[in-house]
Amino acid sequence: MAEVEIKNLCKDFGKVRAVIDLNLHVKDREMVSFLGPSGCGKTTSLRMLGGLELPTSGQIFLGGKDVTHTPPKDRHIAMVFETYALYPRKSVFENMAFPLRIRKFSNDEIKAKVLEAARILDIEELLNRGIRQLSGGQRQRVAMGRAIVRKPALFLMDEPLSHLDAQLRTHMRGELKRLQKDLETTMIYVTHDQLEAMSMADRIAVMNLGVLQQLDTPDQIFNHPVNAFVAGFVGDPPINFIDGQYIEDCGKPYFQHDAFKLELPEKTAIEIREKCPHGSLRIGIRPSYFNLHQEKPDLSSIPAEVFISEPLGEVLIIDFLFEKKIIKVATSPDVRANMGETMWLSFDFDKVHLFDAQTGAAVG
Repeated sequence: MAEVEIKNLCKDFGKVRAVIDLNLHVKDREMVSFLGPSGCGKTTSLRMLGGLELPTSGQIFLGGKDVTHTPPKDRHIAMVFETYALYPRKSVFENMAFPLRIRKFSNDEIKAKVLEAARILDIEELLNRGIRQLSGGQRQRVAMGRAIVRKPALFLMDEPLSHLDAQLRTHMRGELKRLQKDLETTMIYVTHDQLEAMSMADRIAVMNLGVLQQLDTPDQIFNHPVNAFVAGFVGDPPINFIDGQYIEDCGKPYFQHDAFKLELPEKTAIEIREKCPHGSLRIGIRPSYFNLHQEKPDLSSIPAEVFISEPLGEVLIIDFLFEKKIIKVATSPDVRANMGETMWLSFDFDKVHLFDAQTGAAVG
């Protein structure tokens, strides 16, 4: 069992609170990604799990056992770092064998375990090579192999793909996900790259300023963010935010902006009155959820000026200038949008995210 339980975990560096009251449960054989910007506390959390940092307070349980103060070598975990931390003067075989040698395994056991890991990772032909002879992707596999030979209960990974080029990184994402499922192991994966987290993890822990914002599946994180930070951090191109006010006019509820007014469903109005009584709202609209019109349509829409367009093959990204800020729209490459032209943007309200503009909390 490699079930992980984190309870009220905190880490302070002097006056800086790096991790604040982190509570997290990772199921056995699950892949969870810690996602967030630099300085959000994700790597510090991982280092506490690995025993490389002692918590200021809180507890860490692995397989039901309290390992908060257990040395790293006794936690039955393996870590793979951003830099791989391989020995440049040792061969691939010796790099993978090293953790077994220091644990006094016999030569026959070491050979069998290294060959098994090399077969899983498809690097058998590299075993006699030096580390300097390997590409970035091959070094990443060797680092993985060194972790696999120990058959740990838990894998901890700290941005292991960040040094690879874009194409290889995409390839290795799929390989790592398949490997984790084949090994039937528990994995916690730290990244600032939302594509890595969304494509690989069973669940994502989004962090900001040391605080866990949301722990959920990629689908829930994307489609049902708990606050504006999560909505704004996940999604490429990023979500568009527009601030406005809740009003009632002639008995009907509206989202009011200086440039447009949007009628709200009654069920949404009820939630706004309950959860956001001051009425200051922020709507979030994903770039792909807009419809474009050359002329003003007979429905609620936003007039905006074409600022610039970015053709990306299968999709066209258009930056619109609206009230001195940019609205990004992802649309068909067949759309023609001339710089300086005014177009109208409409959207399906069912796909709009609604937030309290003061607290950032989701409304509805």
